[in-house]
Amino acid sequence: MLKLDAGAELEVLRAHVRHLQGRFDLIIQATSDALWDMEIGAWDLNDPQCPCWLSDQFRRMLGYDTLEELPNLLCSWSSRLHPDDKARTLGIFAAHINDRTGQTPYDVTYRLQCRDGSYRWMRALGRTQRAPDGKGLRVAGAMTDITDSMVLMDLKRYAEDIAARYRDQASLLDKTTDAIVVRSLEGRILFWNKSAERMYGWSPEEATGRMVAELIYDDHALLDDITGRILTHGEWRGEIRHRRKDGTTFPVEGHWTLVLDEAGEPKSIMVINSDITQRKAAEHKIRLLAMYDSLTGLPNRTLCMESLGRALVEARMNDGMLAVLFMDLNRFKEINDTRGHGVGDQVLVQVARRFQAVLRPGEILSRLAGDEFIVATPVDDRAAAADLAERLQSALLDPVAAADHTFFMRVSIGIALHPMDGTTIDDLLKRADIAMYRAKASGVGHVFYEPEMSDGLAERMELAKDLARALNNGELQLYYQPKVHLDSGAMVGAEALLRWYDPRRGWVSPVDFIPIAEARGMMAPLGRWVLREACRQMKSWQLEGLHFTGRLAINLAAQELDDGMLASNIVDIVRAADLEPEFFELELTESGLMGDIERSIVVMAALKAAGFSLSIDDFGTGYSSLAYLKRLPVDKLKIDISFVRDMLNDRHDRTIVTTILGMAHNMGLSAIAEGVERAEQADALRNMGCDEAQGYYYGRPQPASVFARTWLTAQPRA
Repeated sequence: MLKLDAGAELEVLRAHVRHLQGRFDLIIQATSDALWDMEIGAWDLNDPQCPCWLSDQFRRMLGYDTLEELPNLLCSWSSRLHPDDKARTLGIFAAHINDRTGQTPYDVTYRLQCRDGSYRWMRALGRTQRAPDGKGLRVAGAMTDITDSMVLMDLKRYAEDIAARYRDQASLLDKTTDAIVVRSLEGRILFWNKSAERMYGWSPEEATGRMVAELIYDDHALLDDITGRILTHGEWRGEIRHRRKDGTTFPVEGHWTLVLDEAGEPKSIMVINSDITQRKAAEHKIRLLAMYDSLTGLPNRTLCMESLGRALVEARMNDGMLAVLFMDLNRFKEINDTRGHGVGDQVLVQVARRFQAVLRPGEILSRLAGDEFIVATPVDDRAAAADLAERLQSALLDPVAAADHTFFMRVSIGIALHPMDGTTIDDLLKRADIAMYRAKASGVGHVFYEPEMSDGLAERMELAKDLARALNNGELQLYYQPKVHLDSGAMVGAEALLRWYDPRRGWVSPVDFIPIAEARGMMAPLGRWVLREACRQMKSWQLEGLHFTGRLAINLAAQELDDGMLASNIVDIVRAADLEPEFFELELTESGLMGDIERSIVVMAALKAAGFSLSIDDFGTGYSSLAYLKRLPVDKLKIDISFVRDMLNDRHDRTIVTTILGMAHNMGLSAIAEGVERAEQADALRNMGCDEAQGYYYGRPQPASVFARTWLTAQPRA
């Protein structure tokens, strides 16, 4: 056997130590428990302060961003024990480490104080390292957050025997954060826990015996209606406004349950109320943020469509004229390509301010996307619309300064007028867009739409014809992009993405052919092809002995939801490939779902029942779906790339991402961020609690063969 010299042997040992350290660090990062290690040579029950190592999960449990923020770090465990738990917990700890026989276990539950002053329930398990004489040297173990289990256990126990024992269980109920009130059938308060006191301001002594109607309800008719439903159906859930002792009102989510006596007759009503003020504020904030462009502060596409709709209704009622101006900055792409998107964003902000400065009351400016802007306003005639266009053009006569550069900007404007050029929002926007392209092509500042301009549709029609041919001849392709778990970096699935290589045009971007497919009603056949091809490829990988981790995501278009047989057709395609729905995740865009929300709910319920996982794509770009989110049987929210891209530099985008993550986790959903392109974005998302990520930082979309070599592993043989 070849012997190593001392230096080589030392290097081998060092490599082994690094390997073990890496494995240890990975275990620590992967576990949801907080790990700890304490030297106990000088530990004293009367002065329980001694050096203690704590894993990073400890500060997460307590709501801190870093361990360094924890005050009194060396004794942060013992100093944070709840006063009612401290003596018991330290006593058990002392008994464990002082038992030289090692027979006394360390298994204890207690409450620890968080950063915000609240307490979380923990269960701690530990083992002690001892000297030959049995004396404890150090103790190490893990803490698990069991708060949710404790609260649910208390509520379940209370609900099972509320009629006979709710007063005896007052100490348990006082631990909950929800207000729990028990009232007689006539409405007199029988029980009022500490959380109700904190929520409403009345102490149990003040509240008990009083009528609930006079204490917290302004709408007595609604109270009587709910009481009647309880007596009929035995349970009620819903939102309602309550009144505090100081007279202020706030929204609560209530769960009413009818309590029966031993004979099965109604005896009382138990009400569990949750203060949802913060949740409502978050929903309002995300609605607001989703309606305005975070870069320029202008109304975004969503609000633009609403404003156009209202303006169009007013124009019809008044038999008036409405001008829609579609604006696009000339050669703006060159700024992004040569100076970077950061400089381009600064230019857009300056341009938006210039436009706003020349507008008059009633002239509404919106940013559609990129360097596209819309202005809509009532006008008396074409001359007034032309005057507005000239004012907007003159706003850019002076060069725009951004990041030590100056740019001479020009804008191309297309104008469509109601009712001459169209009577719907879509028609006016489409024709203003056509006129804008004519203005850009001719080099003039602004152009009014003329019917002959639609002749330019021939090229788009040809593209649509070629796309249909490519679909029928099998010339389309699927590329695959991995989805990864943010903590581990391991693949947890992938998304199938449609690609088209045309022999004459070369690669055609989805940005170009998808809108044409939507306009031509081709999304349903395209969707069926994508699903069949994805199934074929998944089965091919299986036959090759390759293991695909997680689910393969397939996008469903809004047009596909119009098919009443969509769910059964999808199941048939999957099963025809000898696969199961459990292999797939279906992604539906937020805006697509809102076209007909009730139909969407029915279709999604059928798909969910069949075994598919469901996610909402581009979440946050709309706002109407928030009211229906709890009714949609989804598993995951996909945070739109527009928020992820700039969240490190734009506090509004970061707020939206944080709010979406909070909503997802509070509703038991997972969250994935798309468009992750840099390590800094991944780190920020991981620290914010995001579950999964997708983007160029982890992997670009790849052909099936390349994806398989990169991400798939060989299936273990039976």
